[in-house]
Amino acid sequence: MVHKMIKGKGIFAEVLILAVLVLLIGFILGFHVESLRTNAVINETRSFEIEALDLKLQDYYYQTMDNAACNQAIEQNLIFAENLYQKGLILEQYENANQISEDLAREKKRYVLLKTELWFNSILLKNKCGGEGKTFHTVVYFYSNDKNDLVKNGVQMAFSNMLKQVKEQQGNKIILLPIAGDLGLNSVNLQEKVYNITQLPTILIDEKVKITDVNDTSDIEKYLN
Repeated sequence: MVHKMIKGKGIFAEVLILAVLVLLIGFILGFHVESLRTNAVINETRSFEIEALDLKLQDYYYQTMDNAACNQAIEQNLIFAENLYQKGLILEQYENANQISEDLAREKKRYVLLKTELWFNSILLKNKCGGEGKTFHTVVYFYSNDKNDLVKNGVQMAFSNMLKQVKEQQGNKIILLPIAGDLGLNSVNLQEKVYNITQLPTILIDEKVKITDVNDTSDIEKYLN
């Protein structure tokens, strides 16, 4: 009897140790995967540091150039916008698969600031280049970064999917700029005040049209013709 009890306790101990080891291995692997994802996001955004400086220099150039350089300047701005948009799709995948860490939140702010500066450059070109500046539309999508509001997240997912469809159809005819409007960034907050953005999500087209309710892509496309 005593032998059986000792043997039973030994088996229980072995199972317990095995379970603890499995949990520990799972935790370590999970932590490693999350770290890789976070580092991937950081690397993606840091790869834009040179481009950010380039964008700043472009801004200076646009302010001093003559109208003869408009076509080339607009072309370069559209190329940069397209590269930034494609990079944003990759970052979105990482973000959706990851919990928001301090590093990820900081890098996202850097990325939002870069998109905001691209928006400023696009406005400058449209104002400076007359007819050439009307060859593209700016579509700024102000959204909430709060992941806890499930209802709002559902609405924003619908907005985002429709905007992606419009972007696929319109191509370089639009510069699509998703910008988190609640990260506490002064430059973003200022633009929200300037254009009277009082709720998230809101779509701002060509700094004139505000859309807060979308049923299908036609509600957006009718302002892009």
